Amino acid sequence: MGGDAPPAVLVAGAVDAVAAEPAATLTFFGDAAALAPQVASTRHAVVDAPRPLALDDPLRATLRGALESSMRAAVAAVAAGDADAVVSAGSTGALMALSRHLIGMLPGASRPAIVKALAGEGGRTFRLLDLGANISAGPAQLHQFSRMGVAAAKGGDVSTPTVGLLNIGSELHKGPAVVRAAAALLDADAELRYTGFVEPDRMFAAGPDVVVADGFAGNIALKAAEGAARMACHTLARELSRSGLGEPLRRRLQQARDAYDPQSHNGAILLGLAGVVVKSHGKADRHGFASAVRQAASALSGTLVAEVADRL
Repeated sequence: MGGDAPPAVLVAGAVDAVAAEPAATLTFFGDAAALAPQVASTRHAVVDAPRPLALDDPLRATLRGALESSMRAAVAAVAAGDADAVVSAGSTGALMALSRHLIGMLPGASRPAIVKALAGEGGRTFRLLDLGANISAGPAQLHQFSRMGVAAAKGGDVSTPTVGLLNIGSELHKGPAVVRAAAALLDADAELRYTGFVEPDRMFAAGPDVVVADGFAGNIALKAAEGAARMACHTLARELSRSGLGEPLRRRLQQARDAYDPQSHNGAILLGLAGVVVKSHGKADRHGFASAVRQAASALSGTLVAEVADRL
């Protein structure tokens, strides 16, 4: 109920995501009168929770349950064991707070960190965290994020992930004191393959498997990359509209455009929680929300939560 797209669009995307997974069932929390007809002929269900979380809802009242919302009902279902994962396109801060309060943290985790898998050069994939759950983070937290990020990368079939700290330069003396102090902790951790500082423009090249930052820097880096990707898609779409393009070239341009599309990579997991919680971009369309739901299913099919718990 919290996305920019109408709920019907997100329902369709979620159903798309599990169409090839007959064992997967979805429960939608929202206005049953509007949503139930969409899933009437499917194996999926709707729980009537017609009140979306409002931007001006007091967080304390939301956490106590004094204010009901579709987001709170969905997170509570995971906490009660009635669902295995939750996906939301609503407020990031509210989703994090409700998840901490109702689902709880893994032992040893101080705060959740939002992690996202991004595509780099040559088909490589790397993880970037934190993407906005914590606006600021101290050296110890950045060290903890590194360990959680490594667990996420191992869950993605990277056997011995490398780790770098996002910074404005690669030299040891560059950046804020908190980042330099975190670098010392990462470098001293024998269980981490720390490779040093990584500049934002090098993340997508032959950089480390895990890039760590506080939520402020990480969120800016992600949104700048998404903006550049949208600009690339716009440029490619303009070229595709030109007449005289041969069909082989047109297909290659379409493939490049699709690879840049942020909707194809939508969805970020909140690491450190004792359950699977996926944050979808508020601007997700049908295709984008399907991507977020697939991320939740992928996390459940692997051992992500157990890997993070082990690393902590």
